[in-house]
Amino acid sequence: MTNIPDGDWLSHLNESDLEDFWQRRANALCFRQEVRLFGHPLVVESNVEVTLTAVSLALAQYTQTEQTKPPLGALQLIVQPMRQPPGPAPDDLMQHITYSGSADWLMMQLGGWGVAHLDLARRRGTAVLSPQLAARPDLVAQCVMHTLLLNLVIAQGQSSAPGYGMLHASCLMRDGVALLLLAPHNTGKSTTALRLALAGFRLLTDSMVFVDGDGFLHGYPVGLAKLRGDMVDQFPELRPFLQTEIVRQETKYRVDLRAVNPEFVQETAVRPQKIILCLLSRHEKEATVVAEVGQAEVIQAILHNSLYVDQPQVWRENVSNLEKMLGGGTAVALKLGSDQRSLLQLMFHLAS
Repeated sequence: MTNIPDGDWLSHLNESDLEDFWQRRANALCFRQEVRLFGHPLVVESNVEVTLTAVSLALAQYTQTEQTKPPLGALQLIVQPMRQPPGPAPDDLMQHITYSGSADWLMMQLGGWGVAHLDLARRRGTAVLSPQLAARPDLVAQCVMHTLLLNLVIAQGQSSAPGYGMLHASCLMRDGVALLLLAPHNTGKSTTALRLALAGFRLLTDSMVFVDGDGFLHGYPVGLAKLRGDMVDQFPELRPFLQTEIVRQETKYRVDLRAVNPEFVQETAVRPQKIILCLLSRHEKEATVVAEVGQAEVIQAILHNSLYVDQPQVWRENVSNLEKMLGGGTAVALKLGSDQRSLLQLMFHLAS
């Protein structure tokens, strides 16, 4: 046994004398925010205070609610220099991301600007960001925070807590009636949603609708819609508010209706008196027409308009939660024509 000279020399050993091989000291989580998402408490920590700006930017795109629900989980945002500095983070960072997953974990490789990992079983997410990406909290919110947050919400259905039903759809409100618009890519869902919002409906979301166990509809992103380039000329009043964004290698034009007129937007969660699910398609005639639709067609439309949900057991839970929402509602098929007046008249009639 080795003798310890001059007493207990370990007591004189400082942490600074040890190599910070794993960067644990540099990455110490000194800054903390406790926030709420859809009524769920969420803890976000970081080693750099300004990085938490991304949290506020992200949460601004989710509906607000006074509901109190179980904790959602915890996220860590770590800023750490890369061995090979990647340069400034690009505006189209979303196009550089590689997504991976297996069982209860998900991972995003953010090009050379970082990596993010989500443990769904433990409800813990960690993102390691280059300083160049951390300097763009808007990109951190768009490309990192939203993916982590949305998957934590979806994972609620896999725990003992009541889960959500998730629908990739536009949601508009008028006089207690919720219109849910489902459509394949480039069918006209966003264009239809914008026309309705400008005509007197309130847009909850143009992308993802969540229904909770109490029957409240929540949305992400709130009040935002995206137009194809060939549709921009049909909305001259929105031109000053349009911003370009790359979506699936295609340039879209994003508009936040809250900046246009807050009255166009439903920013808080709402429990509708009636729900109408509309499956959209196009036809060459002028008038928009409505037809009956069966349950099988509704389920197929939901399956073909999915985001993130890629496991059968999760889909079964999701569809079960959606059936509770849609059980007392109406489902119709709408064939969109070229005449805008016909479309608006029909939609106002459905919502009356």
